[in-house]
Amino acid sequence: MNRKEYDLVFQALKNYRLYMTKEQEVLSEKILDDLFYPEFDKLSNDDSEINTDWQPDDTFDDTFDEIVADAEEALANESGIKSLNFR
Repeated sequence: MNRKEYDLVFQALKNYRLYMTKEQEVLSEKILDDLFYPEFDKLSNDDSEINTDWQPDDTFDDTFDEIVADAEEALANESGIKSLNFR
């Protein structure tokens, strides 16, 4: 389904919403989601590509600490500010 076809269905359901019950509104939203996101359901059912062995490391924290330390040093040299409270 291309964008033009989706927009036609969307506008039709939007204009008909005035006559819908709450249950029909929910159903129309589900229909639009199924039309707009057909590949999403396929991805959620395919768990074979998910890497569950990954573990976070401290590289980000160390790099962030170095950046904060450098910024504090630069500010102390320029304006007399002694500390930045990022953490």
